Amino acid sequence: MRSETTTNHRMAFILKQYIDHEGVQTLLEAGANCDTANQYLLDGEFELALEAALPLVLLETPIIAERARDIAIAALDELIEQSIAEGDPTRALKYFDQWLRLEPDAFYPLMRKAEIYQFDLYDLDSAWNTYLHILRRYPNSIEAMVGMAQLALAEGNPERAYPYVLRAWQVLAKSQWAYTPSLRTFQSVFEDLYDITTGLLDWLGAHEAAVHTVEQALSTLEESSLLKERWRLLTESETPSD
Repeated sequence: MRSETTTNHRMAFILKQYIDHEGVQTLLEAGANCDTANQYLLDGEFELALEAALPLVLLETPIIAERARDIAIAALDELIEQSIAEGDPTRALKYFDQWLRLEPDAFYPLMRKAEIYQFDLYDLDSAWNTYLHILRRYPNSIEAMVGMAQLALAEGNPERAYPYVLRAWQVLAKSQWAYTPSLRTFQSVFEDLYDITTGLLDWLGAHEAAVHTVEQALSTLEESSLLKERWRLLTESETPSD
């Protein structure tokens, strides 16, 4: 009996050492703050959602930090789209930087950042460097390869574009995608890839191959004003022998 009592006392003593009232209170407060941040998100108050969620990301409790990170990223995504819609790409880049601090090397924000440099700010050097960073992390990114080929062509340098176009076709079966791999995503990227490819073929002197490729592309992608214009330019130009 004495042995049982001693054991019970020992077990009670150990248990009391682990009762953490402050820890419970901290989690309750963090959970409530997460709920508040999420409600701001649902209400469309994205700045407030971000402000409420960001401090929680630093907590050592993984479940709270993960939920807060998800809320913060969702708010940043909305704020980025708002910034772009309002014609303020520079502000959008600041939000991307915040996103990448939460998720370093995240594919989607890196790609969107490169596109903003390329299409909104016309900062070709920054776009090029961002695409290079993407390819170091995601070496089979067709979106990045197409972007780099477009930048090279914008500089009037088809030779610089060539290896990225070739590589895009080589990795097609194992390609990596920043955007949701949907029909819309594929059509948009492949439209650009076919357009660049046929332009390069024509530049290389393979005019008939260029025409054949764009005709196949139009058959595959159906409606494409970009490729129809490429076909028009190819068929109206003087046709050298292949």
